[in-house]
Amino acid sequence: MGTTFISAGNYYLNPYAVPVIVVSTLLLLIGIFVLTQNNKSSSNVSFFLICVSSCIWLFGMALVYCSRFENLAADWYRYFTFFGVANIAPSIYLFSAAWLKVLDRQKNKIVASYAASWALYILAAVSPYGIMGVRKYFWGFYPIYGPVAAALIAVFTVCYVAALKNFMAALKAETRPRYREQVRFLTVAYVVTFFGACDFLPKLAAIPLYPFGYITVFAWLVLVGYSIIRYKVMDIETVIHKTLMWAALSSMVFLPLGLALFYFKELLIHLHPALSSIFGIGLFLLFMIYAKTVQPWIDHIFQRRKHDLERELVKFSDNLVHLRGLAELSGFVARTVREVLYVNSVRVVLRKENGDGLRHDDPFIRWLEREDALAQADYVDLDPRFQGVRQEARDFFQKFGAKVCVPLVLNRELIGVITLTEKANFEAYRAAELQFLSELRRAATIAFSNSMRLIEMQESLRKWNEELEEKVRQRTHELGETQKQLIQAEKLATIGTLAGGVAHEINNPLTAVLTNAQLLKMLPPDKESAESVELIEEGAKRCQAIVQKLMKYARKPVGDEATKDVDLNVAIENALTFLGYQLEQENIRLVKHLGAVPKIKGMANELEQVFTNLILNGKDAIKEAKAAGVIEIQTFEKNGSVCASVKDDGKGIPKEHLTKIFDPFFTTKEVGKGTGLGLSISFGIIEKHGGKIEVTSQPGEGSTFTVSLPK
Repeated sequence: MGTTFISAGNYYLNPYAVPVIVVSTLLLLIGIFVLTQNNKSSSNVSFFLICVSSCIWLFGMALVYCSRFENLAADWYRYFTFFGVANIAPSIYLFSAAWLKVLDRQKNKIVASYAASWALYILAAVSPYGIMGVRKYFWGFYPIYGPVAAALIAVFTVCYVAALKNFMAALKAETRPRYREQVRFLTVAYVVTFFGACDFLPKLAAIPLYPFGYITVFAWLVLVGYSIIRYKVMDIETVIHKTLMWAALSSMVFLPLGLALFYFKELLIHLHPALSSIFGIGLFLLFMIYAKTVQPWIDHIFQRRKHDLERELVKFSDNLVHLRGLAELSGFVARTVREVLYVNSVRVVLRKENGDGLRHDDPFIRWLEREDALAQADYVDLDPRFQGVRQEARDFFQKFGAKVCVPLVLNRELIGVITLTEKANFEAYRAAELQFLSELRRAATIAFSNSMRLIEMQESLRKWNEELEEKVRQRTHELGETQKQLIQAEKLATIGTLAGGVAHEINNPLTAVLTNAQLLKMLPPDKESAESVELIEEGAKRCQAIVQKLMKYARKPVGDEATKDVDLNVAIENALTFLGYQLEQENIRLVKHLGAVPKIKGMANELEQVFTNLILNGKDAIKEAKAAGVIEIQTFEKNGSVCASVKDDGKGIPKEHLTKIFDPFFTTKEVGKGTGLGLSISFGIIEKHGGKIEVTSQPGEGSTFTVSLPK
């Protein structure tokens, strides 16, 4: 039997076999192409099985047509062709369940359909009631079905009806317009394919009906391919292009080859086997060269739009480098997309320019940033990638009236989007056009990023210039204030020096007055003169005490003066000696709560200066707020420290100034009424004594300064 199969004299070139061979070849090539796109997808695998089964069926039929003898034709159909026929219907049923995602529920039925088909194939191969022979029709030999083979028609019908039922149920249940349209196309494709069952009639009875089943299979392929490219059934966007390209290439290659074999068949049959082999190899190489020459031309015909878009992309990139401003750049991008793709409206929205619809808390915006891929409104309900953001995506496309969203992502950061509305001709966006947008967005993203970065740098430079000018103005003003304060400090220093000199000058005559008053007291007593002398003596002693205290206060410390035991209450009383009369004249009542506190180590002169400054500040704060007030001074122990607080009911200190009041030269008083050094000097003195000074204040209610010193 093997010799019978391979003998060249048993076959002839039947013109009716040529289109069948072409379609079978196309089915095999497209099936392989679909499988290589995603060999893990059940939809792609089942589609490949349909193509392979149909290829076996059609190629086997071509061999039957070309056979010269009945028994040879019957054997080809019985052992080879019938295997392809047996697998077509179960594979179609498998595809319907896989694509509609009901594979798990119908798995047992699918396995049963394959098992029944293979069992009938085996019975038909070994039983005389399977393929009972062949008939001779005008197109060549055709098989005669016996009862076993005829039983396959029932399995075939059941599988087809089950697949059609799946699609009809999906068509009835589906409410999403785009998805419903997709199911409708596949349903129509199956209905068209079902007409190919007419091929069974010449097998059951002597009816000379030409078997056009391969035409319905090709029509099925075109319809499914159209559904693939338009609705992305299996995520393959170029099946139609590949199908048509291979059909054209096959026609231009196989048809001339078939005609050559037909006209030179007698010569080939009578040639020596070696010469026939050489001739065949040479003819094969010749047509391979021919195919390589013709293919680019065919490819150019079917990809003319793609080549046009590539030229526009090059032109776009060349012009992009000459643009600078964001407005100019946005206008150029929108105009290019609108003119090249015939879009009604194109909008460029940049995040840093216009945040409308580009809020970072929007899940769809984060999705665009993460996916970094084009999004189409028609696939929001179909594409599983939109799971979790479908509603947000619908809202986005509805808000902008867009059909396509092109994200501009750089370094995983979304800087903007390009939205496209419906095309002017109302056609869908093709794969080549979407690829054009993908390439364009890369160049546009870099251009927008560079332009935005330039604007940011210019804005930063402008702010730096403004800040520098403001700092220069502030420093100039501060230098002027410092100069005024230094002049005032110099005046105070001069006054202090004069006060020390005046004190010495007053002290000498006071000493003489006291001496003479005492001498007068030694004279014989005179009541009237005695009273005068006592008054002189009392006043002189009082002046002497004040001058001595003034001299002590004005004395400058020499080197590291030794610390002594200091009574904080005494230091406060000494400070009040100079200020009591002044406070009384300013209508400020002084309240003292001097508790029994232990002595501290320190320098009395410096501590007196601290409390003098605090009391004078309290007086000034009161006078700025009202005509009269109260200063309350209290001493106490707290947490192992000796504390003294000076509280006034003046205007208070604003919250923003509390952290600055101990800074040198900081003052809230009017120019000429304060140097800004009093609190700074006091802070330094207390810190030198190992203590701390704190302030609490409420605007309009007064301030409290608390000094804490170690025992």
